Amino acid sequence: MEQENRRKQNRPAANGKKKRNSPAARMANQRRRQRAAEEAQQAQQAQELKRRQKAKAAREARRRREERSSRAAEEAQRRREERKERSRLNGMRNKQKRQAKHRVRHRISPEAWKRIIIMGGIIVALVLSMIIFFRVRNVEVQGNSYYTAEEVVQAAGIASGDNLLTLSRGEIAGNVMAQLPYVKNVRVTRTLPDSVVITVTEDETTFAVADAGGHYYLITAAGKATEQVDEHEAKSHVFVEDLVIQPAVIGEEIHVAESADSAISPQEQFDALTLLLREIKASRLEKDITVVSVPSPYNLTVWYEDRFEVMLGTTDDLAYKLEYLKVAVQEQKEYTTGIIDLTFTGGQQAIIMPNED
Repeated sequence: MEQENRRKQNRPAANGKKKRNSPAARMANQRRRQRAAEEAQQAQQAQELKRRQKAKAAREARRRREERSSRAAEEAQRRREERKERSRLNGMRNKQKRQAKHRVRHRISPEAWKRIIIMGGIIVALVLSMIIFFRVRNVEVQGNSYYTAEEVVQAAGIASGDNLLTLSRGEIAGNVMAQLPYVKNVRVTRTLPDSVVITVTEDETTFAVADAGGHYYLITAAGKATEQVDEHEAKSHVFVEDLVIQPAVIGEEIHVAESADSAISPQEQFDALTLLLREIKASRLEKDITVVSVPSPYNLTVWYEDRFEVMLGTTDDLAYKLEYLKVAVQEQKEYTTGIIDLTFTGGQQAIIMPNED
């Protein structure tokens, strides 16, 4: 029984050996070896072709570099020769001009010299007459209400007798704006023969802010400090909270002080403040709003007549929000107080939360 099992186990091995040693198997192995040899030969030929192509490309690149170098050298030599030629021609032209001037000077007759002298005298006389006669006699100031005309003229630096034609209008306007903080724009007009008109546009200050030292300043909607005031005077204007400035220079733009606890940059706070103040003025709400809070550009708040705390949210659509505020207040009773949410986080409707008492 065991012998029979061994014969059965050995039978597949014997059959496999016969199949491997068969002529068909030998021919198949031979064809595979032949194909492998052909593929190896083709790969070697392809590699040799690639090497030849690379060498050819290198030779071509070297030839092009040599050609470019040669052309560059020729171009440089040509430019040097052109510069030398231009220099030689310029020297010749200058020499000819000097010689021509010398010849003309000797050819001008005494009569011609007399005419030249007379014409020069006439021109000098005209210039002197313009300087003498066009003197400033009158200075008119228009558009002023906060400053007197004398203060504007003094700031402009114009004196009676100054030459009208040599006055610098830009310098006059700059002097007025530098010395008079409430002036927003200046236009200077010269009127012959002896008048200057200074037209000023004044900026009404309606906002106040404090620095870290407890000093109070009035500022314009553009953020320019106009004067330093006491706390009582500051509280009579629209007061800016949650924003501290550095000590201000009157007539110059304020600078927001940095805060170590805030991730908002001072410039972002300043931009949000001036944008909100300009929109308040444009909406004519500076008489109704008492306090402005600008902790960041994303959390703006104002107080309307000490009745409503108005949350505006971001600086987006401020003009629309302030116009919406007017409508929302008109719809409330005169004695109603509370909170008006204009952040529009829940849609395009205001949320009004009146106080229950």
